[in-house]
Amino acid sequence: MRNRLVNVLAVVAVLTALSGSSALASGPVWNAAGGSALSYAPNLGAWDNQTLRQVFDLSGGGSQIRIRLTQAYSAQSAWVGHVTVGVQLSAAQTVQTPVTATFNGSESVTVPAGGDAVSDPVSLAVVPNTRVEVSIYLPSGAHLSQAPRHDLADDVEYNYVGGDVSAVQNMPITNTFDFNTMVSGIDVYGTAATTVVAVGDSITDGLGTSVSTDTRWPNYLAGRVPGRTVVDQGIGGNRVTADQGASGLSLQNRWARDVLSQPGAVSVIDADGINDLRAGVNASVLEQAQQALVVSAHDHGLRIVLATLTPCAGETQCTPAVQTQLQLYNSWVRAGTAGADGVVDFYAAVNLNGSINPYYDSGDHLHLNSAGARVMADVVDTSEI
Repeated sequence: MRNRLVNVLAVVAVLTALSGSSALASGPVWNAAGGSALSYAPNLGAWDNQTLRQVFDLSGGGSQIRIRLTQAYSAQSAWVGHVTVGVQLSAAQTVQTPVTATFNGSESVTVPAGGDAVSDPVSLAVVPNTRVEVSIYLPSGAHLSQAPRHDLADDVEYNYVGGDVSAVQNMPITNTFDFNTMVSGIDVYGTAATTVVAVGDSITDGLGTSVSTDTRWPNYLAGRVPGRTVVDQGIGGNRVTADQGASGLSLQNRWARDVLSQPGAVSVIDADGINDLRAGVNASVLEQAQQALVVSAHDHGLRIVLATLTPCAGETQCTPAVQTQLQLYNSWVRAGTAGADGVVDFYAAVNLNGSINPYYDSGDHLHLNSAGARVMADVVDTSEI
């Protein structure tokens, strides 16, 4: 695991919570800095009297943060007894005693079915690339049997069955898990709106990169834009044009929630689409869908950068016909006729004779390893976002 700079400063006065986001905001605002895009809500064996501790990397810093909980896609409300947050030391241990997050002044909160709950500001100083641990205690009687989920946590998460250990610095562990749940976002308080939303499929989500290293391409991009935040809204298997169960709503149908509604959003990099082509969607259909998203971004005051799709030759579903459509789509993106504010050529960055350069290939000829993710981030023209 690569070293990360962490810092915990003196507690400061709690600021008044600000809600929502605006690409035109010019005063102090909340900026999305961490979290994941929840994609579906599977049935559970019922979570009761247990504490979930999840790890998130924050791309931006500040002295105040807030936590966004959700029961999106779930038909059941969730009774949460205690939520805490602390800077990770290692595994399920925090640097100091985790800090309690309140909701309208209360330690407990009921997250409505299909709805959200946003914490009051929490006094916890963080610097960019801080890994924090958010703990959620579900009390006896919660009987939570359906909760939203993001399948690829790309981190080890921790569970304790038998009580509230959310405020324990070195949390006991009953078992570990490898997905994210209920935490849709963590925001940092800043002087202006700065958030870049990276949206896409498993390549953006980090499949193929090393677990627990925060080496997805949006992580690397965050290091290139100091003073700004980058939030990763990639979902494995996601498509632009069609809903896909555990892979979530199509990008078109999740656009408002996962892009436009991100606190502090000013720009978006759209790298989605390869799963559409691999499923037989024609390049022209994908282009029309992406064109509509460009218009939507501009209508909401966001800049948008379109990305070319990375090579996939050698992968089972990437037939010669798919590769032809991929080249057609990439040519359309490069031509700039969609009216986007910029183009990032991920294909050219990692291509070698129509395939992913072996140095950047995770091994399945579709997903990039950590070295490939770094190269992708390095070719983004930061002046366009």
